Amino acid sequence: MIKKNTHEIIVNIIPVLLMIGITFYTFLLPNRSQLYQAGLAIPVLCVLEFICIAPIYLIFFRNGRSMGIGFISSKLFFILLVFIILCQYVGPVIMGIRESKELMWNRELLTNPIFLLTVFLMVFIAPIYEEIVFRGCLLDALLLCFRGKVYLASIVTSIAFAFLHTQYTDIRALIILFAISMILVCARNLSKGLLMPILLHISMNGIVMGVKLVILIN
Repeated sequence: MIKKNTHEIIVNIIPVLLMIGITFYTFLLPNRSQLYQAGLAIPVLCVLEFICIAPIYLIFFRNGRSMGIGFISSKLFFILLVFIILCQYVGPVIMGIRESKELMWNRELLTNPIFLLTVFLMVFIAPIYEEIVFRGCLLDALLLCFRGKVYLASIVTSIAFAFLHTQYTDIRALIILFAISMILVCARNLSKGLLMPILLHISMNGIVMGVKLVILIN
């Protein structure tokens, strides 16, 4: 049993390490400054992580415990989505977080194809592989490590999720990411699958990006 658990832990950790490796590999590229200046860093990162992680999931994990589609409850979905949106918009107000000038958009971006590609990838692609890695593989590995202690595995998963969003350095922003991850973990545990957390993640990113675009247009 111990050998079996160890093997399962190692298998589940591989996609996590792969994602971390790809994320930090971009920092080692000799032309990384040019990538960032051209706005290509995030698209390249998203595409690389997706094409590496998605096939691994389809081959090795899609039939695993709570790693498939699961079931969808529209009532539960909207309740959890409300909590996520509260974290996104009420959390920063309570904590006194202001959007940095670097993250503000301008109208010129609306005609930039690279920017529009980035928005598409952030809304529809990044949530897929992030849920596979965090609420799927990492959570399963930690459940095995902690002998089924859901709360402990959920907390460690959410801490990792927050800190691996390396674009955020403010501890208050990390707390909000932690809270959002805990909600997504609840979605995975309650739905017994990854589809609900993926759809919640897509909805969250879509709402955030959509609100920014509406404000920018108006």
